[in-house]
Amino acid sequence: MTFRVVIDTNIWIRILLRGRVTLPVLEAFNEDKFQLVMSQPLMEELHLVWNRPRLRERIDPNQAIRLEQQLQHRAIWVELKTVPPNCRDPKDLPVLATAIDGEAEIIVSGDDDLRGDDALKTIMATYGIRLLGVNSFLEYLDHSPFA
Repeated sequence: MTFRVVIDTNIWIRILLRGRVTLPVLEAFNEDKFQLVMSQPLMEELHLVWNRPRLRERIDPNQAIRLEQQLQHRAIWVELKTVPPNCRDPKDLPVLATAIDGEAEIIVSGDDDLRGDDALKTIMATYGIRLLGVNSFLEYLDHSPFA
């Protein structure tokens, strides 16, 4: 049995930019080491962000479309119903709601507004959700009996 994970848009963008630190996250997803939880707002954000002019010139559109298709077909999709706890950046609310409604165990993000907010970490822990950066997540995968 694998565990459920929400991957923040900033990590998917780093993967599309071929970031060496983040590519193992995609590899772990492709190897079914975790179940990805997605929602429509997260997919819309991913599509909008990679289409920004400054990123479009650095991201292969074929790879981005392939990634979107892969996420569409392989993720567990949830409809957002929960009003998540307040956080520093309201744009992060869909990430939190997706994790709560999708019963995720981990949110992987490079966003300091999420990972650096101790009060938010405490609140999310009441839902059984941990906020991790890429390196901590990869370390967790290496030591998880489920991966």
